[in-house]
Amino acid sequence: MIAVLLSACGSAEEQKTKPTEIAEAETNIIKQSVKYHTFSDPATKDIFIVQLRGDSVQAATVTFEIKNSKGEQIYEEKFKAIDLINYDLPENASPEEWDKFILNRIDSFFDEKNFATPAIKEGMTFDPYYADSTAWNDIKNDSSRVGFYYLLGKEDGRWIAYSEALQKVVMYFNCC
Repeated sequence: MIAVLLSACGSAEEQKTKPTEIAEAETNIIKQSVKYHTFSDPATKDIFIVQLRGDSVQAATVTFEIKNSKGEQIYEEKFKAIDLINYDLPENASPEEWDKFILNRIDSFFDEKNFATPAIKEGMTFDPYYADSTAWNDIKNDSSRVGFYYLLGKEDGRWIAYSEALQKVVMYFNCC
């Protein structure tokens, strides 16, 4: 009877490896890009990290996070790898071209052209649909505030910055 129970439950060694296998699958990093850049505090550099995780490029999950200079996470967003596809990929692209495009987007996610100081440029107007007025005014009134831009899908361009008044990263502009 004891032998039947033990065989049904698996060995103690098997029980130890199953959670590890799950953890390894969840942390299968296909591609990663890291950049140190001034963002939440003009006197220090934050750590920008984007990781592509999963078993295949197109089915993977992207995790974008920002950590301050103390290593504390101040921003995190997860989305599907295919959300990195935009109009730059030809309509009749092969699966290999899709993979290459996604991997290239990970590599170029933190290109310097995606950072802006001041965060809110002349001509940008407040839209209450994407930001609250406290965050917008805080960011607009601080010319040292750094904005970061990234594109999801074909037309979901996002501008984020750290709001000192709100003590968090906020999306202050979102447009095509």
